[in-house]
Amino acid sequence: MKYFDAHNHLQSYPSDSEGDAAMAAAEAAGVEGMLVCGTSPADWGTVLELSLRYPGITPCFGLHPWFAAEEGWLDRLEEFLSRAPSCVGEIGLDGLKGLPGHEENFAAQLALAKKLKRPAVIHCVKSWGKLPELLRAARPPAFMLHAYGGAPEQTAELAALGAYFSFGPELADPKREKLRAALVAVPRGRLLLESEAPEKNVPGRPAGPAAVAAAAEAAADLLGLSEDELAGLTLGNAENFIREIQ
Repeated sequence: MKYFDAHNHLQSYPSDSEGDAAMAAAEAAGVEGMLVCGTSPADWGTVLELSLRYPGITPCFGLHPWFAAEEGWLDRLEEFLSRAPSCVGEIGLDGLKGLPGHEENFAAQLALAKKLKRPAVIHCVKSWGKLPELLRAARPPAFMLHAYGGAPEQTAELAALGAYFSFGPELADPKREKLRAALVAVPRGRLLLESEAPEKNVPGRPAGPAAVAAAAEAAADLLGLSEDELAGLTLGNAENFIREIQ
């Protein structure tokens, strides 16, 4: 089986050796491609370097709502996006931890995604009412809602705006009823899987990007598909998503 990890932070491993080990494990598990998501100017250079070091990495550059905007950051972001086929991300809204100005920063980055015809990788927490309004105003070519946490009932509205929806290994937790219901509500052609490595590990499961296999196993069970069918479906969806890069 071949997998695509739609969201991780490979640049956050404490050492090159740990990152190398995670990538070796991912290759052994069948992870064929991944999005490595930057969060601020401090890590964009590392994300770019990783995309040059390892095949299969699509770099993503963005200012996460938890990080403050530095002077000139938007121009610098556009410059990084011009260096490689890449996505705008991780960007978004956060009603719990977002810093002052994060809504304006998000809107500016959505506008940049539209200008450059790049897909966006979006973080959204406690801002599901505000998100569609900003998306309608910006109309990015495509966007992915990483670690989708919205209501199952909102998936149709967001899909109509161009959304892809990404889910991680936490799908295996039977207590996550809302999350599991949201997975079932997502149009099959917009479903993606992620590890969010190295932040999230599941005891007894592979760590790092290889953990996307655990997400596939859980999602396949919930959707009544074989794991092979689910892996092929989500790999094809990921290829469609990054095909939007121009």
